[in-house]
Amino acid sequence: VYANSRGAVKVLQRKELYAPRRVIAPGIVGRRIGINRRTPFFGAPAERRNPTWKNAERPRRSITVRAGLDEKDPSPSPVASSSTPSWLPLFAIPALGGALFGYDIGATSAVVRLLGTGSSDLGSLDSLQLGLMASLPLLGAMLASGVIIGAGDAKIGRKTELYTASILYAVGTAIQSLSGSLDLILLGRIVYGLGIGVAMHAAPLYIAETTPSNLRGKLVSLKEAVIVLGIVAGYAAGALTNPSDPSAWRSIFEAALPVELAMFGLVSVLLTESPRWLALRGRKEEAVGALAKSQNMGREAAEIEVEEMIKFSNEGGGNTDMSFLERSEALLTDATNRKALTIGVGLVLLQQLSGQPSVLYYANRIFEKAGLGFEAAVGVGIFKTIMTLVSVALVEDPKWGRRPLLLTGTAGMTASLAALSAIFAQAGGGAVLTYISHAFCKFS
Repeated sequence: VYANSRGAVKVLQRKELYAPRRVIAPGIVGRRIGINRRTPFFGAPAERRNPTWKNAERPRRSITVRAGLDEKDPSPSPVASSSTPSWLPLFAIPALGGALFGYDIGATSAVVRLLGTGSSDLGSLDSLQLGLMASLPLLGAMLASGVIIGAGDAKIGRKTELYTASILYAVGTAIQSLSGSLDLILLGRIVYGLGIGVAMHAAPLYIAETTPSNLRGKLVSLKEAVIVLGIVAGYAAGALTNPSDPSAWRSIFEAALPVELAMFGLVSVLLTESPRWLALRGRKEEAVGALAKSQNMGREAAEIEVEEMIKFSNEGGGNTDMSFLERSEALLTDATNRKALTIGVGLVLLQQLSGQPSVLYYANRIFEKAGLGFEAAVGVGIFKTIMTLVSVALVEDPKWGRRPLLLTGTAGMTASLAALSAIFAQAGGGAVLTYISHAFCKFS
């Protein structure tokens, strides 16, 4: 890309690029810059092509470098003057769904400890009832995931899913914190779990489909850190609660309600529908408008990128009208799809069946029985947050990457959990291994 003698911009495109606007060096699209005559952007240095370059007097021209081949300035964005990055709400608001998932993990740990004492307003609960309190949200999440997989997302957009998740979160919280009978409380746990399932489907997809490509991987990974911060908040809420109050466990659940209502309002006001979801369903004009608003770009540049989205999907054989059985057949019969499915499902099963998530749900009771006090669970959450940020930093590092982190984390987690189960009854010893096991979990 260079400015010729008439001040025009010539763009040499490579077909393998996802969108023409990315031909131009990052950070200069749409900005007015001063460029010398035939100022090179890429390729050999100018002095090699013209030895007199350094000494020659060249007229300076001010041009606008933009995505595409025309010379019109991009249309101004309504948020262009804002100091807040345009991608921040696209990440932060869906990530609230993850934070509420994490909060429920930490809050459940505290609630199970309080209900297990037998001094709550629900009376004495046995191990089965306490286990249902901890596990039913996961059942609800599984049911929601099954419905989404079966129905597909041809008519339900990412924004609608985030709406639905926030409503299910709020309704579940209201039921489980206000009900007087255990049966209704367990129903509220299932409803809250439905919200978890919907949010965990929509949030990573929305972040990946709307944020800038150079930040996409980092932001999707940082969503995990937000989940862990939610766990810390849940543990902290339990530590700050007065255990002598018979209804103290209800206030732990109720503390999430303001965040749930804020999520609903922010989705309504600040988020657009996913441009990619709109584009792949033939709603091109809406996709262009959503992309221009969400990524702070001109309309013409947005049109080019939407065209590339559609083209890329068509070349990849994408079909949004396939039924559940057709999609399942494509996953199981195609060798490439089958391998990816096996790896993905295998990794998820490895993490869940390892027993590591169960430690999170019962961390309060584990530390209390280890003699360190249930407040020590907050330390687990903080340590887990630190290791999550470390893994985010290393996942793109050439010396580490995904596979070495997975192998290191899995090996360390296995050894730590094995030792934890062996010395659980010993005061202090198990606590240290709990910290270590969660550190390795974040690597994996």
